[in-house]
Amino acid sequence: MIRALRGRLRRPVTAFPAAALALALSCAGLFAAQPASAADGLPDPGVKAQQQTAPKPTATDKVLHSRVLKAAQKAATPRTAKATPFIIGGSETTISSAPWMVQLAYYDDVTGDGYFCGGTLVAPNKVLTAAHCVAGLDWTKNGAVLAGASDLYDSANGTVAGVWRQWNHPKYNAAAIQNDVAVLTLDRPLDIPTLRLAASNDDALYTAGRDSVVYGWGLTSGADGADLSVKLKTAQLPLVADATCNSAMQSVLGEDDFAEGSMLCAGTPATGGDAGTTTPCNGDSGGPLVSGGKIIGIVSWGVQGCTAQGAYPVFTKVKSYTWAAQPRIDDTDLSYDGRADLLARAPSGNLFEQDSRGTSLAQRAYTGNGWEYISWGLQADLDRDFYQDLIVRDKNDGKLYRSYFDHASGAFTWMQITSVWGGYTSYAIPGDMTGDARPDLVAVDADGSVYLYPGKGTGEFFGRVKVVDKSWKGVKIFGHGDLSGDGKADLLVRNGSGVLYLYRGTQQEHTPWSARIQARTGWNFTSYVAGGDVTGDGVADVMARDSGGTLWLYPGTNKASSSLFGSRIKLGTGFNQYNLLF
Repeated sequence: MIRALRGRLRRPVTAFPAAALALALSCAGLFAAQPASAADGLPDPGVKAQQQTAPKPTATDKVLHSRVLKAAQKAATPRTAKATPFIIGGSETTISSAPWMVQLAYYDDVTGDGYFCGGTLVAPNKVLTAAHCVAGLDWTKNGAVLAGASDLYDSANGTVAGVWRQWNHPKYNAAAIQNDVAVLTLDRPLDIPTLRLAASNDDALYTAGRDSVVYGWGLTSGADGADLSVKLKTAQLPLVADATCNSAMQSVLGEDDFAEGSMLCAGTPATGGDAGTTTPCNGDSGGPLVSGGKIIGIVSWGVQGCTAQGAYPVFTKVKSYTWAAQPRIDDTDLSYDGRADLLARAPSGNLFEQDSRGTSLAQRAYTGNGWEYISWGLQADLDRDFYQDLIVRDKNDGKLYRSYFDHASGAFTWMQITSVWGGYTSYAIPGDMTGDARPDLVAVDADGSVYLYPGKGTGEFFGRVKVVDKSWKGVKIFGHGDLSGDGKADLLVRNGSGVLYLYRGTQQEHTPWSARIQARTGWNFTSYVAGGDVTGDGVADVMARDSGGTLWLYPGTNKASSSLFGSRIKLGTGFNQYNLLF
C-alpha cells in the first residue's frame, strides 16, 4: 500500500559506532534543600512545605548515565548501510552553535525498550520535544536528558538530568500524528542557554522561502541499516507554503495527512535517494526547526526512509501550539505539581499553605510565623529555576525582598530587590512582558502612572520604563500567565468601580499591551490571587475573596472577551480570618 511509505520520525532503534558509547559514570547529585536561618528580621525564607518537598534528582547521576548507556547499547547494531557523513544533505556542527540542543535517552529495564529523540531547552528546567517521543512512556522512571554534548550519547562531556514531570498535548493523535508537541520538566535547572518559542503572531517567521535551520543526531541515510549520527548535524531548509506541502504529500502518500495550520514543511522535494536530498530523518524527532532566533517547528514525521521522491519533512507548527506549551514551560508552584497554590497569612503572622487539587484546595498546612511584618506578597519564579520565589514588601523599611533557592548553599535565603521602589500602590509580575523569556514586574504609582521593570532573571530588574502616564489612578493590577490563549503573559486591571479589564501582552517593552478588553463588572472583591494555572489545564486562573470571606476560583478559558472566565467554583469559606492572600 502507498500508505506504507509513511513512517513516523519516532524513537528509532538504530545503529551508531561503538565509540559513541564511552561514558563517565560519575558526578554528584544536587543538594537537598534545607531551611536557611531568618535574617534581618524577615521570617524563615522558604515556605516550609516547599523546603521539605523541593525536587530532588529522580535518580542518581550514575543511574542516569546508565540509562543513557543502556539506550545506546539497545540501539547498537553493525553498520551495514553506505551512509553519507552528514544529516541527509546537511553538515556537521558542534553544540556551541546550538547549546540548547539536548538528547533524550529512554531505556526500560523491564521491557528492554530503548528510544532516542532530540529536544530543545526552552527554560533552565524545561525541554520542548514531540509528543510521539513522550506519550505512553514513563520518562521519570526510565528517561535521561543529556545536554552540552556535541557527540551522540557522550555524557562524559555533557550534563545529565532526570525528568521530574512530563506533558504532551492532551489531544495528541498518534494515528494521525496531530498535536505533536510535548514538554519535559527536568529534576534540576541547567545552566545552559535556552531558546524561545515562536509567538502566535510571528507570521513573518513562516514566510514561504524563508531560511530555517534544523538540528539533530538522526539517521544519516535513508537506506536500511543506517546509523544515527555520532556528531550533531545541521541543515538549512527553506520554508514551504502549506498548500504546496499538502499537495506534494498527498501525491506521495495518496492520503490527506498534512494538516494545514498545525503542520509545517521545510526543504526541497526529496529525490528518491540520499543524493540531492536534504532532510531530517528518524532520530531527529523532537528537535527544533529554528528561524529568527526562535523555534518555529518541531521535527514530527515524514515518509518511510525519509527520501521518497517528492516528499518533504513535516514539522509541528509551533506558533499554533505556543498557547498550550508556554504555560507548561512557565509553570511553577509550591508543591511542584504544575498547579498554582495559595498562601494565607493570619493577623498573628502565621503563614499557611493550601495546595491546589484542581478545582479544590487541600487542607491548610502551617508553614511558619513572623510574616506579620509583610505588607503584601507575590509568588513568581524570577530566575526560572523551578523553585517558587516569594516577593514581599517589608512593613518596617518599605523595601522589597525575595525569598529564593540558593543553589550554592542548597537552601532558601533572602535577598533585597534593590532595583524596584517599595512605595508603589499596586504590583504584579505577570510573566514575560518584553519578549526575552524573563519575568517582568509592573507597578502603579499613586498618581496613576504605570512602570514596567524588565527582569534580569536574577531577582533584580533593569531600569523602569514608563508605559502609562497618570491614567490608572486607584486601580488594582494582578495576573500571572497567559489569559487570552496567544502564549503571551497578560495583565488584569480592576478600576475603582469594580470593572475588570484584560490587557493582552504584546511582548514589546514600550507598548506592552494591546487595547484593553472589558472582561467583567462588579469585581469588588477584598483580595485577588493570580498565581497562574490553578486547575492544571494549562490556562491561567484567578482566585478572589468576597466580603463574606468566601474564596472563589475563576477558571480561565483562553477567550479574550467577557467570557474570559468560566463558571466560578467555590473553594471554601472563612477566608476572612486571613489579612493577606497571595
